[in-house]
Formats: sequence, C-alpha cells, structure tokens
Amino acid sequence: MKLCFLLLLLIVTIEYIQSKKALMRTFIIERDSVIKGKPLTAYTVYSASGIICVYQLETVSTDIDALILITHPGLDMVANLEGEWVDKIFNVTFTIYDKKLNRWVDGTIKIDSTGLREKYLIEWNSKHFNTKTSFWSGTVRIYDTEKKEVVAEIRKRKPWFGSGKVNFELKTYSIQFPDAIYFFILAINDHRVQRSSSKG
Repeated sequence: MKLCFLLLLLIVTIEYIQSKKALMRTFIIERDSVIKGKPLTAYTVYSASGIICVYQLETVSTDIDALILITHPGLDMVANLEGEWVDKIFNVTFTIYDKKLNRWVDGTIKIDSTGLREKYLIEWNSKHFNTKTSFWSGTVRIYDTEKKEVVAEIRKRKPWFGSGKVNFELKTYSIQFPDAIYFFILAINDHRVQRSSSKG
C-alpha cells in the first residue's frame, strides 16, 4: 500500500514537472547596435538555440519613443508601443493583436517605484502584472498580480564569444499571455538602466 502511494506520488510529480516544462519557453534576445539618430535600441529575438530569428523589436522615429514588434519570417506587425520613458516622465501605452479575439487590445505600463532597479505595473486585457528585480543578479521577474505567480523572467547574459553584443535570456512560464508584454518590459527596463548607468 505504501509502495503504491509512493509510486502514485512519483507519477504525479513527474507529470507536474513535465507540464511545467511544456509551458516553459526560452528566447535569446540580442541588443542591436545603436543606430545614429534613433533614441532607442532595437532588439532581435531568437529561439532558445540563439540561431533562429522569431521576432524583431524595431524602433520608430516619431515625436515620442516608439517600438514595433514584427514576426519572422512573416514580417507581420503584431504589437506596438509608444510613450515617454526616457527621464522622469513615464507614460507608456501599447497595443497587441489578439488572435483569439481577432482584434487589437490596448494596455498600459506604469512605474511602481523608481531607481536603478525600477518596478513596473502592467495592465492588458483586464489582466494585471507587476515586476520585481533581484538586487544581486538583476533578474527581472514578471508576475501575474492576481495569482501571484511568476509568468516570465529576464536575465542578462554575458556577450557571446566574439560578438561583443549584450543579450538576454527570457524564460516564459505561461502560454496565456502574449510574448510582446515581456519584450516591451525588457526593452524599457534595459533602456532606463543604460541611461541611469551612463548618468552615474
């Protein structure tokens, strides 16, 4: 009886781990070279292998800071973000195409607290998220505010050998929410950390 219980517990544990792994996806995101005349940095998003390009986060020169997310190889725009987040002013809105609803859905990103390791509050499609940053590692974790569960985390990696480019590892733990939210948080946070560091 005891052995049967242990076996059942082991099976349930394995299934739980497998289900978590099935939900977990990894992206490698590379900070592109800064283009003269553009205030923001663009990013290239790769699959976990770091070879296959799946998205491009491009900058758009307008009166306000803007980013657009483009799929690869389809070259379809699936999300865009605009606002001000360069200095003390912070007013960011974004819109993401929801395939299930077959329409664009708006969202907002707000500052929860400022400093070198800022916290953000995100709202999209009646869902709320918040971020926390590890003081020691600099890892940014994004939470489903209502469930208090980590849905994604962003970790800065050392530049690839010979490339010299800064890149990040993004792990997502839920398929309920669009990847664009995580890419936007990465871009905004990275941009503000760069500016804070350069001022210091």
